[in-house]
Amino acid sequence: MNTALTIIGLSMLIFLIVFYLKRAKEKKEAWETEREKIKEYGEKINEETRNKNK
Repeated sequence: MNTALTIIGLSMLIFLIVFYLKRAKEKKEAWETEREKIKEYGEKINEETRNKNK
């Protein structure tokens, strides 16, 4: 009985760790995507400003 509870407890712990790491990875990818969009927008504005001043 104690071994079964230990195995179940360890399984739950491993599941939580994997779930947390997966979620962290998804958040990082979403953050990088948004950062890339902002960077592209900033470069577009800079290019428009450079062309306007010529």
